[in-house]
Amino acid sequence: MSKVPGWRVLCMAVVMLPAALVVHASTPVIWKLAGHGDFIRGETRGVSITGKGRLTLSPVLDLVFESDEPLIWSLAADSRGNLYAGTGNDGKLYRIDTSGRSEVFFDAEELEIRSVVIDRNDRVYAATFPDGRIHRIDPDGTHAVFFDPARDGSMNGPDSEPGSDPDSDPEGGTGNGTGNGTGNGPSGDTNYIWSLALDAGGGLYAGTGEQGRVYRIDEDGGVHLLAELEEAHVMALAVDGSGRLIAGTEPGGRVYRISSDGAISVLHDSPYGEVNTLLVGEDGAVYAGALSGPRRGARGGRAGTAGASMPPPSTGAPDDPGGAPMLNAVQVTASAEAADRPSVGGFATGGSVVFRIEPDGRVEEWWRSQTEVGLSLAIRGENELLIGTGSSGRLYSVRERGVGTLLNELQESQITALSPDASDGVVVATSNRGNLYRLRSTPVSEGEYESDVRDTRGMARWGRIRWESEQPSGTSVRLFARSGNTDSPDQTWSEWTGPYTDPAGEALACPPARFLQWKAVLGTENEEAPTVSSVSASYLTRNNPPRVHAVTVYEPGVYLRDSAQGQVGQSTQTDLPPGIAAQVGGRGNGRGQSASSGSPTYRKGMRAVAVRANDPDGDGLSYKIYFRGEAEETWKLLESERRTPSYSWDTETFPDGEYVLRVVASDAPSNPPDQALESEYLSEPFLVDNTGPQVTRIDVAAGQLSFMVRDGASPLFRVEYAIDGGDWRVVHPEDGVTDSETEAFEIALDGLEAGEHTLAIRARDTANNTGTGKRVVTIP
Repeated sequence: MSKVPGWRVLCMAVVMLPAALVVHASTPVIWKLAGHGDFIRGETRGVSITGKGRLTLSPVLDLVFESDEPLIWSLAADSRGNLYAGTGNDGKLYRIDTSGRSEVFFDAEELEIRSVVIDRNDRVYAATFPDGRIHRIDPDGTHAVFFDPARDGSMNGPDSEPGSDPDSDPEGGTGNGTGNGTGNGPSGDTNYIWSLALDAGGGLYAGTGEQGRVYRIDEDGGVHLLAELEEAHVMALAVDGSGRLIAGTEPGGRVYRISSDGAISVLHDSPYGEVNTLLVGEDGAVYAGALSGPRRGARGGRAGTAGASMPPPSTGAPDDPGGAPMLNAVQVTASAEAADRPSVGGFATGGSVVFRIEPDGRVEEWWRSQTEVGLSLAIRGENELLIGTGSSGRLYSVRERGVGTLLNELQESQITALSPDASDGVVVATSNRGNLYRLRSTPVSEGEYESDVRDTRGMARWGRIRWESEQPSGTSVRLFARSGNTDSPDQTWSEWTGPYTDPAGEALACPPARFLQWKAVLGTENEEAPTVSSVSASYLTRNNPPRVHAVTVYEPGVYLRDSAQGQVGQSTQTDLPPGIAAQVGGRGNGRGQSASSGSPTYRKGMRAVAVRANDPDGDGLSYKIYFRGEAEETWKLLESERRTPSYSWDTETFPDGEYVLRVVASDAPSNPPDQALESEYLSEPFLVDNTGPQVTRIDVAAGQLSFMVRDGASPLFRVEYAIDGGDWRVVHPEDGVTDSETEAFEIALDGLEAGEHTLAIRARDTANNTGTGKRVVTIP
């Protein structure tokens, strides 16, 4: 409800009980958390939140490798169970054997090892960043550059060797970079190697940027340009059961399928900007993870500047938002000079989506998060999809469409790689900091869940805490609670009270405060796990007085039809003064109408008041309305115990003059009489004017009729005259505008036939009061 400009609040007062007496609201509030959407707002430590919305114990995560590196970008395992972790920002490749012993297996000159794959001979292929190269490291640690786009990107022949010089022709020619191959591959402009994949025959595939090229490199080093996509960057690669390559791209967010002969088809054209993860299940379904932000830049863009390079990542602290390299988040500009030039500025933020693409081409949205960024995918068992996310280090499990379980929440910020191992476990790689964990199927022995903080919006007295749970033999559920007066727990909060062990309900022992938080501690002595499906805590806040924000008195004659006493007939008058017409016809600012309980209607003499009020405790309100005239000292009751925030009454019993309304709002409908609180608000003074204008000094001279119109309270609105009972004609005053309380008028009587004529004069003021006058004239 808006206020009319120029109106001013005269007074607002709150009636309070003595400070020594604390009055509580009569209706307790029950704060209940149930379901995944409620529980996900809390914090977990060793507790999972299932897709069905239950708290239970998380599976065990054993620490396998603790590094000093800020980032682990990539992870793979060889046939002997050794793990290989590619890191940043020093470009080291670690090998961790089955006993947990680790060593730096390879130290690249580049800053990061973005992708790692291992062939059937346990040779490791490591793609580096930002100067994209692929290094091959043999099991004994010997290594060499296997593929360098700047050197080998123009080679397309099967006889090309990784060590050949593109600037020299082996036959003594001019050096066109073709080696012994066919020599028809494009050259240059490949600055990044984002992804690697191996097929069953040992063929290595490299997804690159900025030209969206996919290379196939044979075991003997022969380089083939398999495809050049209409995208700038190939962010993810996978190989399906038929040996076809699957590619995820940026900035168009497409999923391609590429056959061994280079034929290209689109599996899914997503509405998002980047497909950053891919995984092919045993049933042939393709899982594609996409960042859920909009597409960036023009689809199918190419780097507009030959040789444009990515700015180097910072080597600062890993948690520095301006320094850590961005994970699979390529920002593309559409400028003519540097189109699709990536920039590295930190891990991606925002939500993400995982699609499932069936072998028959059907696409389903399998999982979505509005806040978590999907960074890695893995399959555990037969049909459990694992999704590693950032920036809260959460690991999700999805067994059916749209139902995701939060398995674990790690201390590290991102889960950047997942790799199944031979023991049906999954190795989890993290960043910020760079560590490795092994995910087991057995639950932890104890875990904690902390709820979000409840703001009661006032000093509260606590009731009972209850919960619904299932506790198999050998398991336990204990709840604790604490309270305080700051919106996040600090040293001023109470200690945890409890444990509370009776799910049917126990009285909370927390001291009265504004904020409340509870935690659940789940435990087991075996491999069974308890579950909690809901937790409720009741409280009673100290009663707060109502809040009256505005009191609006409508224009004269406007009443609210449903709020008027009795049945009042509606006027059919249409030519109302502008202020009245605006409120009745809905053409004005509508002040007060949002708080009223009826629609504005016009009837002479009626008046309406609308109140905008609320109660912070949600209590029901009643209203008393008083009036007081100008120069009067005593308030007179107009209406009492009204339950609607508006009232209409007939002002014709009120003498003309200025009045003020006093509205008292009470929360008595929801509280005992001795505990109810009130607030009051005074309206702006308003005028009651039920007296019409007077028409005086009517005179005829020299063919002119002159007269005066005077009103004692309101400005004039319209003056009209009629001759011999004819139509009313509007006449304007001598000063040209009818807008004062006193106006002078003249009417030329030219054209009247000789004889007697009756002149009638009618005047109305802005309160729609009418006054009339009459004069009989004789025209000679």
